[in-house]
This record gives sequence, C-alpha cells and structure tokens, in this order.
Amino acid sequence: LKKPIAGANLEQITLVKDAIHRPDEPRHFMQYRFPKRNFVATLGDREIAKTNNALVLSEVGYAIYEPVIYFPESDVALELLEKIDKTTHCPLKGDTAYFNLVDAATEHEQEIAWQYDKPFEFAAKLQTYIAFDPNKINVATLA
Repeated sequence: LKKPIAGANLEQITLVKDAIHRPDEPRHFMQYRFPKRNFVATLGDREIAKTNNALVLSEVGYAIYEPVIYFPESDVALELLEKIDKTTHCPLKGDTAYFNLVDAATEHEQEIAWQYDKPFEFAAKLQTYIAFDPNKINVATLA
C-alpha cells in the first residue's frame, strides 16, 4: 500500500473539490452529489425503484468509472430483492452485500443490486442506498 504524500493537500493532488480519497492511495477517490432529478430502475415493464433523492457517485481509480446511481432504500421495492451470500470489498467504500431479484412477474435475475452495508466511516453515506447493475437493470432519468 502506498503512503499519502506528507503535507500534501488532497485537493491539490486531484484538483477535485470535496472529493473523498482513499487514505492509503490519494489517487483513488470518489465524489457524490444529489441531483434533483427523477430516476427509475426497471426490468422490462417492472419498476424496482423510483426516486428524486438519488445519490450519484463518480469514482476515479485505475480508470475513470461511469457514474453510479444509488437509490435510497426507502424508494426501492425491497420485497423484490433477496440478500445473497456474496460480498465484495472496495478499498475506497467498504464491504458490499448483493441482491437477487425475486419476483414472480418477471424472470429471476441474479446479482442485480448491491449495497455498501459495511462502509468505511468516510463512506458511511452509502450505507442506506442501493445501486443496480446497469447490465441487468435499466436505470434511467425521468423527464
């Protein structure tokens, strides 16, 4: 693991204001915002989540990743999700839980969503949000 640059201001390293940096590697960072737009997550005609309180997370690590839309738990049809045993670890955000879709009205889909259920303290805001795999679930902005 790399050590932070002594005496360096992290905003000077990345030139990104209000970014959250990985403590041991300041070049790996994220920034989140709360756009006042409506988002919906669907599978076919089935709505799984809808919100105007999304958290949009942008991350830079080994690449500049596509922004991820996170839905507040309260705006997700939790009865359609089943937590599974799979977990992963992100050195910037923490540990995740994954979900399958369990809905008789649609085909069952595996690992459609995740949540940072054990985030690092500096990423704690993510704990009450759920993101959907864009390769399996359509996440779109509503007009």
